[in-house]
Amino acid sequence: MPKLGAMAEGRPEIPTAMKRAVLVEAGHRCAIPVCRQSPVQLAHITPWAKVRTHTFDNLIALCPNCHARYDRGDIDRQSMYQYKANLEVLNSRYTDTELQVLKVYAKSWGEITKDWPTPDEPPSLTFFTHKGGAFAFGGISIHASMWWLLSNLVDDGVVEIERSESAEYRAHKHQENPDTRTIYLTNKGCRLVERIVAGEPL
Repeated sequence: MPKLGAMAEGRPEIPTAMKRAVLVEAGHRCAIPVCRQSPVQLAHITPWAKVRTHTFDNLIALCPNCHARYDRGDIDRQSMYQYKANLEVLNSRYTDTELQVLKVYAKSWGEITKDWPTPDEPPSLTFFTHKGGAFAFGGISIHASMWWLLSNLVDDGVVEIERSESAEYRAHKHQENPDTRTIYLTNKGCRLVERIVAGEPL
């Protein structure tokens, strides 16, 4: 595998500080929300051959597979610019922990829809809401004392945190823990994850 940031002959190296900034922006993982794999490569959104320069706004972290898909045209340029813009919006609003919660939902949703048996009747993200029955899809649980780690998501109405004391939950976890809380997406949260996955403006 080529070294991260390695340039073709005659092309200058991407400055170290710029490489670091692009990697930190994406959490050192692929910027495509349903992927999030590592290791990653730095890709020019508008090709180097056209811009002949390295700029932060035109660089994005992609895993080798997504990089190859982008080069082949499987992912269009406008979507890539939107993935980049969404990273900025999410990073400026949410903590690493909150971003991880959104990434878990986005990745889970990508896995569910990828193998959905009836593509003409796709599932609904409301599976991840309390009313939709998140237990079947691995509702995210936290200790009750850690609620504050998700306070921005709660304040924005993206998630709700409920006590997980129902018989259904205890059977699912094979234990009873009154100090556990389960995180559910709200309807607003479902729409946010849908936009993240689809690469739409946030």
